[in-house]
Amino acid sequence: MSWDFGAIQAAGWIQTVDFFDELGSTNDYAIRTASDSRPHPRLVVCDHQQAGRGRGANRWWANPGALTFSVVIEPHAIGIPMDRWPTLSVAIGGAICEAIAPCIPSSDVRLKWPNDVYADGRKLCGILVEVPQVTPPRLVIGIGVNVANSARHAPPEVQARMTSLVDLSESAPTRVEVLERILSQLERDLGCLAQAPVSLANGWRQRCLLTGRTVTLSDGVRKLSGACQGIDDDGALRIYTEFGPQRCLGGTIEAFE
Repeated sequence: MSWDFGAIQAAGWIQTVDFFDELGSTNDYAIRTASDSRPHPRLVVCDHQQAGRGRGANRWWANPGALTFSVVIEPHAIGIPMDRWPTLSVAIGGAICEAIAPCIPSSDVRLKWPNDVYADGRKLCGILVEVPQVTPPRLVIGIGVNVANSARHAPPEVQARMTSLVDLSESAPTRVEVLERILSQLERDLGCLAQAPVSLANGWRQRCLLTGRTVTLSDGVRKLSGACQGIDDDGALRIYTEFGPQRCLGGTIEAFE
């Protein structure tokens, strides 16, 4: 397909675009070049990502047709203070839900705390936010969306838990169209996170996949199990355990039912 970034650059938020036919990982490249002196936000996008990463040791499977990109932002330039950085994954997931849901109106699009987007119970999108050691402080937001890479072509162990826009709609948008929608919503929601973060929280709660389910969460120090009670205004997941209510600002959902 042909990649045309004219509309993205004309919109005015993204200041610099780096495009590649192939990359190991857009996040890896964005981190290696995080001190780039060109104007930000900076978009790094590739036609085919060969070694995408998720949180921890997780890998992101992406065959041709997936949308894989990273956005490098300067949070202080946007007005996002450091104490709101832990909320970013949830805020970005909420933004992607809002951007993608109109493309698949017959599907149930949900935010799986803290960094995945699901459609009809299967994973559609993953998010990875990383902090390179540079001055001024910058954040790398990695996003992978299954657009035209059908689950039918995925390995058997992946097929059962993934979906894509082309699997959910006979008139799925192109990757460029999805990218434009996500970037536009990100600009809006990151601005809200800076100025009025509570205004985003109702959207997160309405989209929360885990509310009412029994979940098991690990944050590297403790493991909690209990009934999920939704997402707080600051992005924390609320879980009612045998020891009472708990709030978790970070961690990995190991299981939910």
